[in-house]
Amino acid sequence: MPSKTTQRESTAAATDGAAYVYCKGCGTQLESRSRLKPRAVVEAMMCEPCREKHGHALVPAPGEPTYCYRCGTLEETFVSPGFAPATYHICPQCLPERYARYKAGNFEPPEEVPAEQATTS
Repeated sequence: MPSKTTQRESTAAATDGAAYVYCKGCGTQLESRSRLKPRAVVEAMMCEPCREKHGHALVPAPGEPTYCYRCGTLEETFVSPGFAPATYHICPQCLPERYARYKAGNFEPPEEVPAEQATTS
């Protein structure tokens, strides 16, 4: 389950004024973001040719490159270490802080600052 920090990063990046969404399989422009409702369930994140190629509507086959749904930039893949490693596809353009953290090998989310401390700092 994504942390609140992860959700905030994703929401901030998704609402930064981008006009379109892009195919996760090839990065081509899909549709206007204005047609998408906030928090709506997305049935397909790839164009029809990529859905046929990968046999899936949301993500490419494992090991294939992925592209950012928000901007179309090629994402970098990171695999966390440990007993049950997780695979992350991170866009360096939309999530630069998380990208830098993962690139440095730090997969722990940043500590949240309580609201009262954030306003007094």
